[in-house]
Amino acid sequence: MKVVIIILILIVLGFVVAIGVAVYRATTPPAPPSAHGPPTTSDGEIDEDALADWKPPPMAALMGRLTKPFAPKVFKKAVEVTLQPDPDQGGGKSDTVPVPAAKKDMRVARLRLLEGRGAVAIYTSAFPGEGETSPQRVCLCPENTILEADEAEVCEEAWRKARATSDGRLLCRAKDDDVSAVVYRSGGVIEVTSIGKQPVRVTIR
Repeated sequence: MKVVIIILILIVLGFVVAIGVAVYRATTPPAPPSAHGPPTTSDGEIDEDALADWKPPPMAALMGRLTKPFAPKVFKKAVEVTLQPDPDQGGGKSDTVPVPAAKKDMRVARLRLLEGRGAVAIYTSAFPGEGETSPQRVCLCPENTILEADEAEVCEEAWRKARATSDGRLLCRAKDDDVSAVVYRSGGVIEVTSIGKQPVRVTIR
């Protein structure tokens, strides 16, 4: 009798898991095309027509996300950038932080938005080597912040597409205020620019 009960429980659990997977697939929006490999047809072949508009995810951004917990940081102490845009002037205000050279081939600059609606940070290598991505552009904004399309024009196309809403605006996601960029041996500079006309405070570590 106990064996029968165990078998019935396993069958019920199997149905619950199957229903859960079906609901998840039905309610979870698909990832943007750039999050996957090249587009394919229904039979698994490369879609040559769609391939013309497909762009792979930026390698530097992908490396930054994967190596952030392990790679050495750029600064021992966080460097803070505070921007006070003039509300009477158009566009955001910028500030530049020098990045020293180092013996390490790769470091990770971790950027956090502490205040403001959004900011753009651009790392430019002093002497970019073969295979190194320079400049690198990352955008920061708090979760659920709505940005107008023209405010985010400087952000990467893949980033904008992944956050686009039906009304043409952009909706910031969780952890969009805590991003990273790969920094190379030669160092360079990180330029931080505010999005909009509100004060912005960003730390770089």
